[in-house]
Amino acid sequence: MAGRYNAAPNRVPFLDALRGLAAIWVVVVHVAMLPSPRLQVAPFLDLFVVNGTMGVDLFFVVSAFSLCLSMPVHDREVRPMLGFALRRFFRIAPLFYLIILVMCIHNFSGVKIDAKSIFLNLTFLFNFVPGYQTSIVPAGWTVGVEMVFYLIFPLLYRFAKGVLLSISVFLVSICIATLFFMNVSLFVADAFDYYLYSILYRAPIFTFGLIAFYLLPILEKRLERKQIGLALLTFVPVLFFAITANKVAIFDKYYWEGVMFGALVIGLGLFPVAAIVNPVSAWLGRISYSVYLLHSLFIVTLIPAMRSIQGLVASQTIAFMLCLTMTLALVIPAAFLLNYFVEDPINKWGKRFSSRVAGRKNIDSLARGEAVLAESSGRS
Repeated sequence: MAGRYNAAPNRVPFLDALRGLAAIWVVVVHVAMLPSPRLQVAPFLDLFVVNGTMGVDLFFVVSAFSLCLSMPVHDREVRPMLGFALRRFFRIAPLFYLIILVMCIHNFSGVKIDAKSIFLNLTFLFNFVPGYQTSIVPAGWTVGVEMVFYLIFPLLYRFAKGVLLSISVFLVSICIATLFFMNVSLFVADAFDYYLYSILYRAPIFTFGLIAFYLLPILEKRLERKQIGLALLTFVPVLFFAITANKVAIFDKYYWEGVMFGALVIGLGLFPVAAIVNPVSAWLGRISYSVYLLHSLFIVTLIPAMRSIQGLVASQTIAFMLCLTMTLALVIPAAFLLNYFVEDPINKWGKRFSSRVAGRKNIDSLARGEAVLAESSGRS
């Protein structure tokens, strides 16, 4: 897997495609659910629409997998943890801060904005504070969870080497989440909401990115890897229907989403189906963060237009599709411009700055870094 990704370490087509599809899926559910009352669709489509929240968990799995891919780069640095932290900060924070500024100028969602909430959002501590967990930024709670995961990821990557240890981390994280759920009511009044937005509840989903990272290169070595990939991709919709019908067991059905998306990542890594992995989906993946942060602002603004469309079109499903098309037609170009002029330039500058601050090891160390990359990608 190392040789396969070395040419473009920051751009892996099937991961970009999954980011793009996850972002669009989140837009789909929010177009339907943010208006009150919600936009209705035909029952055969509604199952996929209302479960668009799963797109967030797909992001989490892809994020953990991508972080694993990036870690050998930090092995070449004198101060690898500093380099990792700075790159993650410049990847996430600048655009997040920009949307905070926009929300302070015009509060699109009516969320409480005061000095405390601004401080908590600027420091990414809002996920820890009851009543502030959802963030000033619409749908920004996921960013808070992601930033906390970045803090613990280097430790996970260091000790959870290989498939079996990664699975062990998943099982331990479920135990921790369960214990937290059993006792959280002792500390906060709204225990369920606090649990729902916490990293402890979400952490087991991330671990499937690690499992997929270590399992994929093992399966890539098999002659029947394409058939295995196709079988895993076939398994994904079966598991989706099982999860949504509550026909899964052993642990919370939410964590079966991690199994499903882990299978999807591995399946596309082995057999990148063109209908999913293509230039369009990969391009959407490259602007997916901008899409995610912008889409709620557009949807809230477009709600009056959506109501007008509902009044003009007899079919609720067609009305929803028109509302979705209108939203995407505005969000995607805006996200492209935001990515092109703000997100991408700052991210590139941040990488250069992080590399200078983290420092580079000598030539011998660089050679050892290449060996680490090959070893980590081929280790079971």
